Amino acid sequence: MACRIRHCVSCPHCLSRYLIGFSPYVNGSYVLSVRDGSENEYILYCSCKRFPAPSRWRESEVRACAVSNLAYRRGFGSPEEVLFVDRRGEATDLYTQTSAGAS
Repeated sequence: MACRIRHCVSCPHCLSRYLIGFSPYVNGSYVLSVRDGSENEYILYCSCKRFPAPSRWRESEVRACAVSNLAYRRGFGSPEEVLFVDRRGEATDLYTQTSAGAS
């Protein structure tokens, strides 16, 4: 998968992952950036509407992700298209999927 590293937030309900800075998204979702004291906070309003309240992240909680080219063009994607990465840029989701599949 050809990919780019970007910061994203994830809907805790439908698990879609949204790239910060691409809002609003074609599916009706959007991310707002607000200043909360000394750091930014991001608020995700996901179009899945499975939960009445938006999900919130502090800047320190935002995750780096490896994003497929197709998901990059949309600004969001599934966990298979947008993988969480560690500080070395390695996909941590792959380790989770591999170890879960081995059980």
